[in-house]
Amino acid sequence: MMPVGAGDLPADVSSAAGFAHFYRANLPTVYGYLVRLSGGDRSVAEDLCQETFLTLTAQLKRGDAAAADIRWLMTVARNKYLDHLRREQRRARHLRLLHPVDNGTEPDPDPTRSDVLEHLERLEPLHRTVLMLRYVDGLPVESIARDLGRTLPATYSLLARARTQLRQEGGTR
Repeated sequence: MMPVGAGDLPADVSSAAGFAHFYRANLPTVYGYLVRLSGGDRSVAEDLCQETFLTLTAQLKRGDAAAADIRWLMTVARNKYLDHLRREQRRARHLRLLHPVDNGTEPDPDPTRSDVLEHLERLEPLHRTVLMLRYVDGLPVESIARDLGRTLPATYSLLARARTQLRQEGGTR
């Protein structure tokens, strides 16, 4: 069964019943995605899911019925998670909790989608995010760099470190 709003036309959310139906139909998809991105942290996923649907209601109040679409919701959810991650990174920098960079020169094999999904919970948040965006969502590195507010070389380095951690967790060949 396809979630409401997953087709070409936005769902009819003009009534309370229509919105409730859209919400019930799409909540599991959005929430599940956020649980995966947050490494199983259900508290973070719940907060971000709530923020995602609040953003939807704000758009609907502005008269933007096209926002009632699962693709739009998933993009908002991803952006909400990236904002959360940036806040956590700033906080970690302020607390000086960042780990030293591994400058190993060994090339890392590209993990498969299932490698990444199977070991998500064991990865640190930034590594989990960059691997999800690259190998699960299929985003190009340039887009990931822009979304994370990093340079392209810094993003390639981050991907290498994330693949190294995934390999150490037993997630690649």
